[in-house]
Amino acid sequence: MPKAYQKTQSLQYRRKLPKRTPLRLQAKAVGGRKGRGMLRQPASTTAVANVMDVTNFLAKYLSGRQNVSVVPGGTGFSARKTEIAGKPFHEIRVPNWSGFDLPVGGFDKYRIYREGNWHETCHIKYTPDDIYKWGDTIQHDLVNIIEDRRIEDLGVEDWPGYLPERLYMQAYAHALRPDVSTLHNPNFPPHETVNQHARHEAFLQRLLIGKTRGELPKAEQERVEGAAKEIEEGLANLKGKNESEVSGTLKVLTNLVMGRLDLYSDPPAKTSRTGSGWEDTFSENYAKKQEKSPQKVKTEIEKFFGEKGKEAKRERREDGDETPATEATKEDVEHAKSGSERVQAEWEKIQKRQVVDPDLLNWNPTASSVPPEMYRDQRFITNMNTALKDWRTGYRTLVGETGKRLSIPDYIRHKETPFATRLKQTAKGRKMLVVADFSGSMRDREDDYKRALVSSMEVLGSIGSNIALFGFGTDPAVGNTFFTVKRFEEPKWTPSHSAKISAIKADYPCTPTEKAYEALESYIRRHRPDVTVTVTDGIPDQPDVAKEMVKKLRKNTRMVAFGISGPSISRATMEGNLRSFGYNQSFAVDDIHEIPSRLVKTITG
Repeated sequence: MPKAYQKTQSLQYRRKLPKRTPLRLQAKAVGGRKGRGMLRQPASTTAVANVMDVTNFLAKYLSGRQNVSVVPGGTGFSARKTEIAGKPFHEIRVPNWSGFDLPVGGFDKYRIYREGNWHETCHIKYTPDDIYKWGDTIQHDLVNIIEDRRIEDLGVEDWPGYLPERLYMQAYAHALRPDVSTLHNPNFPPHETVNQHARHEAFLQRLLIGKTRGELPKAEQERVEGAAKEIEEGLANLKGKNESEVSGTLKVLTNLVMGRLDLYSDPPAKTSRTGSGWEDTFSENYAKKQEKSPQKVKTEIEKFFGEKGKEAKRERREDGDETPATEATKEDVEHAKSGSERVQAEWEKIQKRQVVDPDLLNWNPTASSVPPEMYRDQRFITNMNTALKDWRTGYRTLVGETGKRLSIPDYIRHKETPFATRLKQTAKGRKMLVVADFSGSMRDREDDYKRALVSSMEVLGSIGSNIALFGFGTDPAVGNTFFTVKRFEEPKWTPSHSAKISAIKADYPCTPTEKAYEALESYIRRHRPDVTVTVTDGIPDQPDVAKEMVKKLRKNTRMVAFGISGPSISRATMEGNLRSFGYNQSFAVDDIHEIPSRLVKTITG
């Protein structure tokens, strides 16, 4: 993993706890003897968050672009171009790590996940825009195969460390893709669809794996080999060409393959045992269709490496070696078998359960992230900055009949109030804790709540407020959860925090506001934030318990709340609900642009 990536670890808390307390018992159950006094998050939840953090980082690092978003929830790996808030963005779809079930072990599964992400970053970096949607069904499928080979060759030249990982991916694909000899039917002529599909599969394997699994009849196999060599020669001549030339050549090569292999039927359906997409090979669904046991896959991967090791040259000379960077050495094959030290180190960090604050045992790290650009509301931000101008400058001036100094300008304007007093008023270091309700009842105004949260947190963070944000909702990478976006221990609000709040979905099946308060009680008691803001529609599952918790928390923080009315609840009803819980201050609005001035008055008291 590149040295530039550093994941912030949680602080270690070794607070002494009374014997026989529930926290002590939980710590012992989770951490064993070594974990005594230190509470750890469940490994699965932490792993998902860690995998997504690394995947997001690598997507930007490898593609060389910041306008890249990784979205979990796909059936496989794919990339597409889209727009967010009128700006071009690249979206990489990846499977949910928590449910990514392949017939290989955890580390090898991570290698496939990591390589799948790398493959899509290569598309972002090298694939011409018009190729994404070019051609009819068979043309589009074939140009994808050719382009997959081209971008991976370029990717390995740019990132030599991915050569062993590409070899492992090829070994896995060789074990999973079908034996082409079983696809060919000698009772039918070559132009029949079944034999077209056999040649199609053989071409895919030859170009992207380097060899076919099984062989077609001699004449058919030679056609495939001849077409593959022509494509390789054509791709070699593309180096140094501009995007327009690359695009034009890819289209010519695609039509050449169609002619050489006599392919005109649609490619095999993705629902079939073969499937045509290269990326489909690394999906959970494809693996299940093959019905191969993990032991069988392992055996076939080892066989692939045995053959590859015999073919590989002994070493790569550093000076004057004209061997292509894509050609594997015996050392590359050995690294491919076990995984490079860098990837192993990544995996160890991902697996490691972070020591967490015992006061936040029930809170999971947010795994997903979405570009926050679409939720940055410039009108909201301008209004918020205006409302906070005194806090931004660090002082406020009061003019009256008495004061610390005579103000000549004020004396000229208002002789009865000529004195001015400057009061220090700074947000730097002031603590504000936010509790965000993303239950299903918030769905009607979900985007407005995100705009309000992202815009206000970024403004408050920019003037030095120390923000913590917790909530409950649905994390696409994890499911329903009590989530942590930012703790007080993290130095400042960053775009990555905005990206995490942007990803949460308002799908939580209930509204456990009172349980969120209970889970934060110790944390609030320890940190004593200046203000705790609850963003909610005001209808918790247990209103009496919520009311009691507001009363408890008011001893250590100023409790305020606000909500945005919608089709399911009027402004007057929402305001009445919020008042009934005993917050120090609360309000409701119809339009989010009413929030800045009212929020500033509420949080500053």
